[in-house]
Amino acid sequence: MAGQARPLVSVVDRLQRLAVFDAAARTGSFSAAGRELALAQPAVTRQIQALEHSLGIELFVRHTNRSTLSAAGRTLAAAVDSAFTVLEHTVADIADTDDIFVLAMPPGFAQQLVMPRLDSLQRALGDRDLRLWLYDREHELNDSHFDAAVRVSNTAWTGYDATSLFSEQVMPVATPALAAELGLHERSTAEQVLEAPLLHMDATDRPWMSWTDWLASFELALKPVRRRVVFNNYPTVLQQAVAGRGVALGWGKLVDPLIADGLLQIVGPTATSSRDYQLTWPTRRTGIALSSLRDWLDDLVSD
Repeated sequence: MAGQARPLVSVVDRLQRLAVFDAAARTGSFSAAGRELALAQPAVTRQIQALEHSLGIELFVRHTNRSTLSAAGRTLAAAVDSAFTVLEHTVADIADTDDIFVLAMPPGFAQQLVMPRLDSLQRALGDRDLRLWLYDREHELNDSHFDAAVRVSNTAWTGYDATSLFSEQVMPVATPALAAELGLHERSTAEQVLEAPLLHMDATDRPWMSWTDWLASFELALKPVRRRVVFNNYPTVLQQAVAGRGVALGWGKLVDPLIADGLLQIVGPTATSSRDYQLTWPTRRTGIALSSLRDWLDDLVSD
């Protein structure tokens, strides 16, 4: 048995009060909660008071022009937020009717690993449409909807689960012709690489390794120069590298196809960071599409 039947009116009333309380706790204002829920501010106040009365505790500390959560209110707010999140994910998983799967990833990962295998990824996701969202900077993921995202990180992300795909291993790469011209090869030192023309990517709000980071791992630093070209995304950096215009940083897995095709070669030592490429998704999210994506990525990076 699932348990004794509960009076519908009582359940609805309690859920409505908790929803109003959740909005007031999140927005920090009864007026803002009213705007979010399309309720008049007095109606919000009545719902909060009814909830407090039923619990026999004060959830908000009233001041002259504002109200703040009490200690009990903060505890309840965290529990309600967690419960609503579980409900949202559970309903989505039970229904599993979303016909669009949103997958966020950096442009370099998409271009080098996903796009050449896009047909097989779409088959893995079944009848759903796939929306690839290529984000350039980490902050773009904040407060945005996606079903899963590929990130480069070494820290947990609140509200999300994750599984590691591969570690961040970075080495300098160049065309065979440029490498021969510069006298560089796989056994070249970091000091020798530093003398070469380097291709830079803007590192602002990007978690992955820059030339500054790579050189620092060998106790070196960039030389001060007045003229330096900085590109705004990794695919452009790779295009310039393949065109023979300089030495680029190459990420293991991402540049493996270009090396296998003879377009680029490794021209120096490898640096490994504490970060890894990882697939992340909202906590407690399940479903066939997410499971299929995880299996597909596991096969991809194990090749």
